[in-house]
Amino acid sequence: MMKKLVRLLIMVEVVAMAAAPRRAAALSMDYYGMSCPFAEMVVRSVVSQALMGDPSLAASLLRLHFHDCFVQGCDASVLLDSTPDNTAEKDALANKSLRGFEVIDRIKDALESRCPGVVSCADVLALAARDAVIMAGGPYYGVATGRRDGTRSSAADTVALPPPFLNATALIQLFGTHGFTAQDMVALSGGHTLGRAHCANFKNRVATEAATLDAALASSLGSTCAAGGDAATATFDRTSNVFDGVYFRELQQRRGLLTSDQTLFESPETKRLVNMFAMNQAYFFYAFQQGMLKMGQLDLKEGDAGEVRTSCRVVN
Repeated sequence: MMKKLVRLLIMVEVVAMAAAPRRAAALSMDYYGMSCPFAEMVVRSVVSQALMGDPSLAASLLRLHFHDCFVQGCDASVLLDSTPDNTAEKDALANKSLRGFEVIDRIKDALESRCPGVVSCADVLALAARDAVIMAGGPYYGVATGRRDGTRSSAADTVALPPPFLNATALIQLFGTHGFTAQDMVALSGGHTLGRAHCANFKNRVATEAATLDAALASSLGSTCAAGGDAATATFDRTSNVFDGVYFRELQQRRGLLTSDQTLFESPETKRLVNMFAMNQAYFFYAFQQGMLKMGQLDLKEGDAGEVRTSCRVVN
């Protein structure tokens, strides 16, 4: 019965995606087919080398892509360095813990040596995030390319990022402004199957949300924060370098690290989806693929609205 329900849900989602308006006609699966045919191979090679040295970078590369797209669209604005008269996104409080910039730099340098001025930093981010997910055990999804890089990056714009204390209703509303469904939002939250968070983002949950926090985990997190302060970290789930469905099963056990994690199980608006993903990893992977395809097309720059940077850290 449940397998039939999953198949029905997938069919409904496919029909909905097919009927949705195409907002990113400029993108193409073979955009670099003639101008830089080995672009994806270069990205995959550098990401592979990086993850062999530090598997935790998978979470970092996925997070970089998300933090880029959610602020002014997928335009690599998160990669730009601050200048004397402007504080860029990467130096905003919400982005202070971002990592992986050096991996993107290495990819861009390798591409510039082969195809100067061709592959955008925004496409590099999208491809690197996809490859990081795959190499961590997650699903493959095609990444259409052709994004252009933005020329604006302001720390003030990071208010668009979802804070860690939002409840499910607020998350649905926020993601909805970008065209995501509740299922997209819960699936993308499943990206927290990778990585860690700082105590600054969950210490309030430890102090005030005992009713929805496993007592043993609360004790462990409390000790971690007491010893290391706001900069101390804890993993989102027990397999933090593996892309799997454990994140959702831990929400069922009230072991969600952030308020915005655990609310997905506590809220009747999203509990069904958490249970579905916890029971059926394949369906989670499918829904995550669909969410990433949508995210990669947010507010794209086209024509004169963007450029292809020579260095991802500065505008041309």
